[in-house]
Amino acid sequence: MADDDGSATLEDNRPSRRRFLASLGAVASVSIPGCSAVLPGTNSSSTDEPSEVTVENRTDSKAEIAVRVIDSEDETLFSRVFTLGPEKMMSRGAIETTPSRVHAFTADGVSHSWRYDPDLPADFECELKDIGLTLHEDTTIEPWYDC
Repeated sequence: MADDDGSATLEDNRPSRRRFLASLGAVASVSIPGCSAVLPGTNSSSTDEPSEVTVENRTDSKAEIAVRVIDSEDETLFSRVFTLGPEKMMSRGAIETTPSRVHAFTADGVSHSWRYDPDLPADFECELKDIGLTLHEDTTIEPWYDC
C-alpha cells in the first residue's frame, strides 16, 4: 500500500506470516547441528571450524558416557561426561587441533578406544571431522565421523 506521497508503507515491506513461517522452517531444517552433512553436497562446515563430539544413547535407559579426546602429545583436547536419557543425542566441544585418539567409557564398564582416523567420502569437505559415538543396547560403543 502506498501513502499519498507515493512511498510504500511498512506493511508492504513485511513478509506475510505464511512466508515468514516457511522461511523459518527452511532455516531450521538446514541449521540443526550435526545434520547438515547427512546428504552429500549439503555440507555447510568450513575448513576452519572446530570439530564437535556427538554422543548418542541408543539404549532403553539413562546413560553416563565419558569421552576424552587427546592429541599426538597425549594432551587432552576434550573431556566431558555426557548424561543422556534413552534414545537421546547431544553434541558439545570446540576441538581446534587434530585429535590422535578417542576414549569413551561408561560407569558400567563399557569402553572403547580408537585412533582418530576419519575416512569419509570426498563429499564431506571439512578439514576437522566431528567425532561421534553411539552406545548400543548390546553394550558396545560404535565410533563414527561427520562434518
